[in-house]
Amino acid sequence: MRQRGIVVRPGVVGACGVSLLVFLTACGASGESGAADRVTGSGALPSAVAPSAPSGDSGTGGLPSTEGVQGAYGRVVLRAYQNWWDAQVKAFGQTGSDSSWLSGVASGKALSDSVATMKQLHEAKLVMKGAPRTAPVVSTLTPADKPTAATVKDCLDVSGWHQVDAANGALKDPAQRLSRYPATVKLSQVNGSWIVIDVTREVGKTC
Repeated sequence: MRQRGIVVRPGVVGACGVSLLVFLTACGASGESGAADRVTGSGALPSAVAPSAPSGDSGTGGLPSTEGVQGAYGRVVLRAYQNWWDAQVKAFGQTGSDSSWLSGVASGKALSDSVATMKQLHEAKLVMKGAPRTAPVVSTLTPADKPTAATVKDCLDVSGWHQVDAANGALKDPAQRLSRYPATVKLSQVNGSWIVIDVTREVGKTC
């Protein structure tokens, strides 16, 4: 199945050892050959990263063009994946958000991690500004004839997504943070809707 890369939206940042901070913080992955790309200081987009379409884009422009059952399900899965990012961008970008903003697009560990991230941002009086760039591809749909489970492979570029002071907008990124790394996202069909249930971030690798 061929898919064009689509642009979706975010997760979060902070100190090592907290699930939400895995999005941007390089914990124990520095100094290794082939490790995830990192940025320091202002967090400018690395020259080696080819920019994709702006994260504000939405709709069907990047959905898979494959026809048939697999292609149709693939398009629905990528919509659900983008909806999950949209919800996180909204929840992490405002101080008055709550878990209800996320519960319709995620469940299980994916939901608990997102809610934990949101709460930590609130407690630290921070919000997320900007958005990551993504290039998701549906790698598996099972069972093949009528899928209820899916896996999405992605290369997350978070170099343009920053944590800032909620009051004055001052940049509050960690001194060393991730800029780009692979992620594997599991989705499941629940009551007729696709939701994200688990996210694995390969922070020791680049893509």
